[in-house]
Amino acid sequence: MSSGETGSTSTLARAPLHNYLLLAGGYFSLAFAIFQFSGIWWSASAVKYLGGPADMRVHKPTTYGFLCLVFALGAGIFGLYSLSGAGKIRRLPLLRTVLTVVAAIYLLRGLLAIPQAPVVLTHPELARFLVFSLISLVVGMVYSMGVFHLFRDGRPGESPSVRI
Repeated sequence: MSSGETGSTSTLARAPLHNYLLLAGGYFSLAFAIFQFSGIWWSASAVKYLGGPADMRVHKPTTYGFLCLVFALGAGIFGLYSLSGAGKIRRLPLLRTVLTVVAAIYLLRGLLAIPQAPVVLTHPELARFLVFSLISLVVGMVYSMGVFHLFRDGRPGESPSVRI
């Protein structure tokens, strides 16, 4: 070590100003929450095209609207936790645990690409479902890497004693 460098400054120098991976995941989740919420006003054909419950949209619109709100709320919570991990908003309870679960949810959804790929080879009109899975897989990897950085470096602006 040089004379001007101490162990604590080298640790602090390593800590990032922002966790850009969690920031990206958070913005994606918040955009997805808005997309889910907008589903309340979609036509049944649009719902069916995107793989949603078109029959429910027609026959039980209140239940369908409630489900849209529930999924939008869930995605919004994912986004808020991600922004918290990125240091953009205050620290939320169970931050690392929730973000680990969120990463797992996106990754598991993304793994649906494995059984979908052979189906798309015989039915190319279903390629959009493979694309949705691949998007989830990428977002899950972004969240996973962001959570890894959160565990390794802590939350931006956090003192090392708070990280434990």
